[in-house]
Amino acid sequence: MRISRRQLWVTCLAIGIAVPTVATVEANATADRPAGLTTTVQIGTATSDALTVRFTARNTSSSTVNVLSRDLPQARQSGAILTVTLDGAPVPYRGKIVKYAAPTVADYTRIPAGGTYAATVNLADDYDLSRPGTYTVALASTQVRAMRGATAGLQDTVRVKAGRGTVRTDIGIQGSGKPSRTNVAPTTTEQVETVAPYAVRIAFLGCSSSEKSALRKAVRDAAKYSKKSEAWLASHPSGGGAYKTWFGSYNSSRFEHVTSVFSRVTGELQGKTLTLDCTSDAPYMAYVFGDDHYHIYLCPGYWPAPAKGYDSKAGTLIHESSHFNVNGGADDWVYGLDEGKQLARSNPGKAVDNADNIEHFAESL
Repeated sequence: MRISRRQLWVTCLAIGIAVPTVATVEANATADRPAGLTTTVQIGTATSDALTVRFTARNTSSSTVNVLSRDLPQARQSGAILTVTLDGAPVPYRGKIVKYAAPTVADYTRIPAGGTYAATVNLADDYDLSRPGTYTVALASTQVRAMRGATAGLQDTVRVKAGRGTVRTDIGIQGSGKPSRTNVAPTTTEQVETVAPYAVRIAFLGCSSSEKSALRKAVRDAAKYSKKSEAWLASHPSGGGAYKTWFGSYNSSRFEHVTSVFSRVTGELQGKTLTLDCTSDAPYMAYVFGDDHYHIYLCPGYWPAPAKGYDSKAGTLIHESSHFNVNGGADDWVYGLDEGKQLARSNPGKAVDNADNIEHFAESL
């Protein structure tokens, strides 16, 4: 292990941040070494409202790897790709939580043998760094997905040896962890009946007439999906069947968690005010902020989805709603049907907390 130190004298004087350290985990590449990445995190510029880190991933193998870009940190985060701790305690991610469409070749980043990928990220955009103490930053996962051959739909797993960076601050980064949100007046607000006799109030932001029509149907279908999921769970109190497929072996606390999620999502779709936002042109299906309850951003990848069925418009609304903190705050541990089923078999604790599994359970009934 090699430890390097970098002085940030101007920054230290301006906001009281102490000398950061950067830890790098090295790997010896050999001609027959399987594909792998070594990552480093270097603390960069710190100001009163920003803390940037330079993330680098080096391909330690003897062949090119095409890594799924969403598994790597980006200048603008779309999920909790990095893990941040304060004095050893996790700092919650507060940025976008994205649902992606199926990846295409364009969604992969090519890293040649011995080559590197690098990105600079402002942690203050998505994490609350306002408290003083020692912050540690690293890649959240020990593996990333890579394209198998030339086919975007086939993936291998690439191992990661992750380094970490640390920085100590005496006063913290003020104003951090408050991502920018859409501030557009609703174009229309209307009452839409979902599951009789219930109705939900919808505020449409920047939606065309055809998009509004599709969303009205999607909300109705999502409410029916969620209500049906509640009924199925009530009639199968010991799990099994579809529950086992998507959530794994029965455990009372996990079962109660899934039941609670659907109860809350049903409550949202039957009586809350939803904000359905069509103003984003981001290359996703949809996204939300976990603490911005009932506000769902629909992106270009959403509109080609089928109305019902797997990865549908209706199911996507359930997926996104499960991310809201008030509905249980589901994570995105994996995406995909096969991946979700495998997660249920290998890690039921994560499966019940995975938004795609929650969505696909509802769509399967």
